[in-house]
Amino acid sequence: MKVAYLGPRGTFSEQAALNYAADAELVERSSITAAAHAVLSEDADEAVCPIENSLQGAVTDTLDALLYEDGLRIRQELSLDIVHDLMVKPGTAIASVKRVYSHPQALGQCRRYLERHLPNAELAAALSTAGAVEQAMASDEPAAAIAPARAAELYGAQVVAPGVQDDDNNVTRFVVLAKDDHPPTGDDLTSAAMAFSHDRPGQLFGVLGEFAERNLNLTKIESRPTRLGLGKYYILVDIEGHRSDPVLASALDRIRERASRLVVFGSYPRMNIKAYLSALARESAALHRFRSEEQAMRAGVHVDVLLQDGEREVGVAICAGSSYGRTRETAEEFREAGLARAIFVFADPAVAARAQAAAGEWPDDLAAFSAFTLADRVGALL
Repeated sequence: MKVAYLGPRGTFSEQAALNYAADAELVERSSITAAAHAVLSEDADEAVCPIENSLQGAVTDTLDALLYEDGLRIRQELSLDIVHDLMVKPGTAIASVKRVYSHPQALGQCRRYLERHLPNAELAAALSTAGAVEQAMASDEPAAAIAPARAAELYGAQVVAPGVQDDDNNVTRFVVLAKDDHPPTGDDLTSAAMAFSHDRPGQLFGVLGEFAERNLNLTKIESRPTRLGLGKYYILVDIEGHRSDPVLASALDRIRERASRLVVFGSYPRMNIKAYLSALARESAALHRFRSEEQAMRAGVHVDVLLQDGEREVGVAICAGSSYGRTRETAEEFREAGLARAIFVFADPAVAARAQAAAGEWPDDLAAFSAFTLADRVGALL
């Protein structure tokens, strides 16, 4: 699998892509828009793009790709804690810095630090935080960059002030873009946008009423210009549920009749999907009289869910994303810890099938020790 991201190496987007699918082939692109286009051109299967920051709000490039590029869907969401470090070419003193490079979002998130410590430095926008480090390192005048610590390691920069973000509660929400969204998991979100050709009193109230009447919860609502003139906006919403759920589907049908345009960005598992899959696996096992324990340790090995039936213990590893590269290592660890079996639980049946196919290359005894399934089918394997 190929996953596109905003490069170069060392960006928060690369870290998010690695967290999402460590075994994937990462495809570097120079902008968020280019990463999204890589999916449409089939240069990548998926793209990991930032969509929202807890301090700065929406990432417009990702929203615009969803609004104006036909064929993109949100398949997953994930979050990443953001820690910004100030770094320079080795030997450069902070007091001598004339220019600070970074992505505009990062500069905005470190505004107070920059005003206090580098009030006279020019702020220079870069396409990415990692690209900012390259520019600072190549600068003929004393320069600094704001970027992740990994970028300093990759490009030979010296961190002179770690954690310069204005707020430590700095989290970026990323979405995984693909041509298809995610199958229902039972704990999903659906993202959509709607626009109206004419303003009239109660218009938004009527649309929101379609959700309220069906007891559908909105987890987010915001606006975005339509590019058709001042005062014309898309209303963007995140709704609890999957677009294929009958109740949500009926609400979307009614809104489609009211709006001049409705774009459903996709349905995907909520970020707490791992906890949900764990609970579902435990419930399935309980039907077969297995006791369960979450986040257990056996012989120094971490187990997401430990199932017990008398002296027999089965280890369950929860795989909520698209990564299955460590399944073999995990299976070997579970076997060495004395567990009777390793069960790998996936949210996406397609990923489970790929993991099972990859296990065909394992030694026969290790492959027989392991099973790949969905959370509600764990009991059938016990």
